[in-house]
Amino acid sequence: MSHAQHTGDVLVSLNGEVDLATAAGFGRRLDSALAEADDRLLVDLSAVHFLNSSGLAELVRVHKAAADQGTRMVLVSPSAQVSRVLEITGLAAELLIDHG
Repeated sequence: MSHAQHTGDVLVSLNGEVDLATAAGFGRRLDSALAEADDRLLVDLSAVHFLNSSGLAELVRVHKAAADQGTRMVLVSPSAQVSRVLEITGLAAELLIDHG
């Protein structure tokens, strides 16, 4: 995972798997990035090849926290696998997604 800040935006790039074993650390990293974001928290999921319900729960939690502070969380370029999970769960209609 990498993390970069640009005027009001913070970009977090993730890779690999987000599952029960990694979701808590994933959530902590997103929380840390959110604390630095003024306008948008950009979450690059292009290199994530597995996302289960634990990872989804963290995305929803951070999305709500971002909205509460007036920041938009945007999922950037989700991989085909992640896009499918977001579609199946209905979250694609609830979360902001930039397919790049």
